[in-house]
Amino acid sequence: MKEGENMRIYPKITAQKNSEEMDKIVKESEGIEIQYFDENGIMSEFNFEDTIRMRKQQYPNLKEITVHPPLSNYNLEMVVCKDIKLVEEQLKKLVQLSEELNIETNMIFHTYWTKNQYIATGLANKLKELLKIIENKPVTILIENIYMILDEKQECSAIEIVKYIDHPNLRACIDTTHVHCKANIYKKDFDELVNQEFEPATCEKYVKQVHFASALNNDGYIEKRTHGRMHESIEELAKEYEWLKNHGMGEKNYITEVSEDDYSTRVDQIEEIKMLKEVYEHK
Repeated sequence: MKEGENMRIYPKITAQKNSEEMDKIVKESEGIEIQYFDENGIMSEFNFEDTIRMRKQQYPNLKEITVHPPLSNYNLEMVVCKDIKLVEEQLKKLVQLSEELNIETNMIFHTYWTKNQYIATGLANKLKELLKIIENKPVTILIENIYMILDEKQECSAIEIVKYIDHPNLRACIDTTHVHCKANIYKKDFDELVNQEFEPATCEKYVKQVHFASALNNDGYIEKRTHGRMHESIEELAKEYEWLKNHGMGEKNYITEVSEDDYSTRVDQIEEIKMLKEVYEHK
């Protein structure tokens, strides 16, 4: 998605077969995010090529596909320090797929490190070298904000790292659930926290994607069932969208990253998409 364009709502799916209703939604979408899972806990056994080709053949309307690696073993600092050659090969594959299928591709990484840790350890320089592989290509590395960081500094590490490196193929993905979790963990007023961490002009420039969902019961990190859930009402969802819009993130890729009781039907994500479309159309 090019900066300055309207919001695009992209569903989140896996390599598994979609339900009939989700299939209809994906057919009407220009993008998706695909969640992958590790195989036997081995970092190298994570293959996205076949799935991307399959989804593009199945849904020729797709113009953009985001790869979300397994949640374990794929923090950016871990994978780069442990096996940078693996990341190099994955980025080369994404360049090949983007050119072959005429699509944009993104790969998301979580990070637990701050900007200063990236600089002190040399990880920032390693990331700059990786970016040379995808420079001037339709491929973006996305760094996602998380909520358990090693200090309580009032900054969003994902944005600060992206801003420091300042490369057009490196952008942030802001997860709304993680923002709520951080406020809950550190007992911060939510509005105060977002005003401190998300400067509108910076977010408008450096954020490409939003993971959109809710944290229930002022939690999201202790009880797993409260993390990444569908917003409980359209009014609550509208309030969530309002703070994003006011902080430079109203016109980004929105991935409805909703946890489900039944992933075979994804009824909560389908309802979240409907509510988000309604709110955006009447903004």
